[in-house]
Amino acid sequence: MRGVIGRWVPLLLLVALAGGCTLVPTQPAVDRAWFLLELPPAPTTETAPVPVELGSVRLAPAVAGKGLVYRLGPHRYESDFYNEWFLNPRDHVEQLLRERWISEDGAVRLVADARTEPGARQVDVLVTGLHADLDGPAPGVAVVGMRVFIRDRDRMRLWELDRRIPLESRSPDALVAALSRGMTELLVEIERRLEG
Repeated sequence: MRGVIGRWVPLLLLVALAGGCTLVPTQPAVDRAWFLLELPPAPTTETAPVPVELGSVRLAPAVAGKGLVYRLGPHRYESDFYNEWFLNPRDHVEQLLRERWISEDGAVRLVADARTEPGARQVDVLVTGLHADLDGPAPGVAVVGMRVFIRDRDRMRLWELDRRIPLESRSPDALVAALSRGMTELLVEIERRLEG
């Protein structure tokens, strides 16, 4: 009898130990989410569009990553691993500009080469802000900033533009909605300045 029990005890211990090594989660999985900026179409205009060549579009290194960025305080930033941009932010901003300016009835008309188009300007963009600033009264603000370099035949200009949009709540959805609104306001401002 002892021999039979002695044979089964190690096997039962092995089964019990292996049972503790299952892949059944003890906590619910953390949800990940991916976001895109969503902008309304450019307003139509009755005047002739300004011809523009879109040069480089770059993002400042602090906001160039895939994760949503939060400023927590002086010198303290955090990138959100669980809430990310669906596309590379630089590529996405360039796509938004090109799609907006490809329209025939908008304030700006995209051209291939500003040197061959009469009255055309070359526009280079550096996105300096695309984040939440949570260092202040709750729930914080969304920050969208751009440094826009304009070059035409006789002069060059540099515009420093930014928008701070209050967040409705401290959630990724509220942040992306506010960033979309801020980006729209900046593009309208760029188009207004290009027309003037």
